[in-house]
Amino acid sequence: MSDETRRVLDLLAQGKITVDEADQLLRALSNQPPRSDVPPGSDVPPAKPRFIRIHVHKPGREGREAKDVNIRVPMSILRGGMRLGTMIPGLQDRVSARLRERGMDIDLAKLDPAVLESMLSELGEVNIDVGGTGEQVRITCE
Repeated sequence: MSDETRRVLDLLAQGKITVDEADQLLRALSNQPPRSDVPPGSDVPPAKPRFIRIHVHKPGREGREAKDVNIRVPMSILRGGMRLGTMIPGLQDRVSARLRERGMDIDLAKLDPAVLESMLSELGEVNIDVGGTGEQVRITCE
């Protein structure tokens, strides 16, 4: 525990700050955005995300129609796929090699499913503009 965190908790214990103020200070110290899904002062944890949604928008050009692809994958399939991938010998090496061929040097053997799920649940919504052509990818957890 850092000294700053300890000081905030001491101020809370002494009654010099409220629980909400302590929460704001601790979040500022850890650079985490406040959770909007939990009312202030509530001890109820947020619901675990059940789906990851990937929406791809490709604008129409040269007389072609715009295209939208909307994929909704249950988190249980993602979790199961991660576990299955660790059980198939050589799969991670082949996938990593294919990703490297496409310019992405990712070592899937070091990918921890718990960290991935935590990252996805804290993701919120991410919008990615692809190559300045108006194509967009939006990734959300719900």
